[in-house]
Amino acid sequence: MAQEMERPDDPADLYYAWGDDIVAARPILTGDVFEDVSIADADSQTRTITAMVLDHPCSLRIDGVNLVRRLTVAEVTPVQGAQWNGSFNRMFLPEPYPRAEGRAKPCAAFFDMCYHVSPEQLEAGTRIACLSHLGINLLLQRRVKHFSRVLVPTFQFQEANAGVYEEADLIEEWCTERQDDGIKPLDATAECVQWLRETDSDGRRRQQLLHEPQQRSTVRKQMRAHLKELRQQTR
Repeated sequence: MAQEMERPDDPADLYYAWGDDIVAARPILTGDVFEDVSIADADSQTRTITAMVLDHPCSLRIDGVNLVRRLTVAEVTPVQGAQWNGSFNRMFLPEPYPRAEGRAKPCAAFFDMCYHVSPEQLEAGTRIACLSHLGINLLLQRRVKHFSRVLVPTFQFQEANAGVYEEADLIEEWCTERQDDGIKPLDATAECVQWLRETDSDGRRRQQLLHEPQQRSTVRKQMRAHLKELRQQTR
């Protein structure tokens, strides 16, 4: 029996945050959806679209901090229904995605309607949704299926990318904490990335430890202790 495409048990499981619940300090990540992004069509006509970021987390930044100059996005539009085991040229965005209209009218990001945008074009828009780890894994599964007709189970994407997902969550927490100390998000991100790339007292690089499930809580504990020290130095 052929393996079927995966789908969420609950549509809400697709999302890390949406609407006003999105933390501005969260780093831009694969699957983030932005409204009012200006793009140029094939005929050079300019228009604004709702766009989903498609680049893999490891390809989004040139130095771990600053976004690359050309980001790949897919246009998001309303569709009729969500056929999760077919239509693999798209990533479905059902409720509670803010622009979905009930079960019958979700939205979807189309992999055959892609554009390149600059960080400035993307950030001039409004971020309205962030995918969860599961959501990103389903997005990656559907993109691979679209381009190769090969079906990769989502747990394999999770195993390959868990450390990167954890790093994004840590950066968000770091930036949120440092905002209280008057540090701008980009500067706080640079601080966090530098700290993660350093070695701990046992000579282990923290960024690499994030790829080991049993070590992630240790890195998080070390980070919170370090943030406490930084806060004491600031005050």
